[in-house]
Amino acid sequence: MVSQKSALLNNWLKVTLMKSGDFTLADIRRDKETGNKVESVIAIYSNPLNLLSDMVNLLVKRAIYLKQITRFDEFTQLTEEFSAACRVELEKLNA
Repeated sequence: MVSQKSALLNNWLKVTLMKSGDFTLADIRRDKETGNKVESVIAIYSNPLNLLSDMVNLLVKRAIYLKQITRFDEFTQLTEEFSAACRVELEKLNA
């Protein structure tokens, strides 16, 4: 996998535009023993809309898990913020 550009989203997800034009979506976690960041590829996408949908979904799920979202209005607001941020990053990668 040779990559061109990448974007980090909320220090949780990394999107990379490959030379083939496809995108990889990777989860970023910390190794409990070493403390190093570990990236694991979740999926490879050819359709940016499917990628955007999964990115927002994963970011919202993690925010709920970490109790950053506890009410419906917070859910709505954070979903809109994540959608906008993810769209901006995808546009930067495609530029």
